[in-house]
Amino acid sequence: MIVDLWTDIVCPWCYIGVTRFERALEQFGGKVEVRLHPFQLDPQAPIPGIPALERYEQRFGAEASAMLERVVNEGAKDGIEMRFDRALTANTFDAHRLLRFAARTEKQRELEMLLYRAYFTDGLDISDRSVLADRAAAAGLDREEAAAFLNGEGEVEDVLQELATASQVGITGVPAFLFHEKYLVPGAVDTAMFGRILQQMSEVSEDETSA
Repeated sequence: MIVDLWTDIVCPWCYIGVTRFERALEQFGGKVEVRLHPFQLDPQAPIPGIPALERYEQRFGAEASAMLERVVNEGAKDGIEMRFDRALTANTFDAHRLLRFAARTEKQRELEMLLYRAYFTDGLDISDRSVLADRAAAAGLDREEAAAFLNGEGEVEDVLQELATASQVGITGVPAFLFHEKYLVPGAVDTAMFGRILQQMSEVSEDETSA
């Protein structure tokens, strides 16, 4: 079974949704190929990063505080610590490039979770290539190779193309999970729901294979 997943590192609902999905995968135990795809909620986010609270207020005004309180509380239910008081909102283009670099190994999804933590919990600037290289090393990749990749033009065109074509497959927001290349599940549904979807899609896949 294939699951295509569109996320952005500065998206709190992506962090929550991916955490729930990964737990469902562990409980499911079946063979699943997960393919990550880039999405940018805020393509104009700055480099270097600025305080997340400032950026949210710029974009959402008086509603920002209530929005953040709701998502912080929701994340806490899944053991996720979100520290918007020290988070630095920054452009995620290089982070998406690095995730594509990590796709050459089995470390991509581990790196994704480390990048979420870097932004939401540790207050690190994920537009800083040295920070990204450090996270790559923490995931088990070669730091010098990752740094050289980031300082070059690797995957730039591919990321740009994927960002431009996401809407063509119906992706207008994230997180978005596409099961079996047919069934789109938007949003951070709960772990139990992901588990039921995985089971149902596994049965669909088996039926199609035996047909």
